[in-house]
Amino acid sequence: MATNTSSLLGVDLSASNSTALFALRTPVNTTGGGYFEYCEFSATQITGRLVLITNDGTAYTLLTAKLTAASATTGIGYDIGAVQNIVNQGEFGWVARKGVNLYVSITGTCTAGGDIAYAAAGGRVQNAVDAAVGLTSQGIWITTSDSAQSLVKATLATLLWPRTIFHQ
Repeated sequence: MATNTSSLLGVDLSASNSTALFALRTPVNTTGGGYFEYCEFSATQITGRLVLITNDGTAYTLLTAKLTAASATTGIGYDIGAVQNIVNQGEFGWVARKGVNLYVSITGTCTAGGDIAYAAAGGRVQNAVDAAVGLTSQGIWITTSDSAQSLVKATLATLLWPRTIFHQ
């Protein structure tokens, strides 16, 4: 797990709270060149789950329908991050936006260094060849080949400001 290197006191990157301890979208730099942001969670999230972060700091489960709807109708996207621990609905916690050796949820088999895309199964990535057109993922590199044998599986990845490439 990454460690806080910012001068912000009281940061516990693996904890969540029912009360906000920091302003939403507060940034924290971490070991390994990482970057986390403080968010409020609209739904319970498990380790590795990908979330969409709104401008006001609310984290929603990454659903491909939300990605394409936001881009197509408003031209405004979301920031994307990966949850590194379990956080319950309505709680506040940290989301990884950049860093190494971070957990990312997968579906199917993902090969280290292979092309990936956002999966229709919320908050996960999959091999790009298995995904719908226009859902290519950028900024997430799987570093450990793995296969999801169930709906709950996380593997290690490097994140560098995850985003999507949307084509109409």
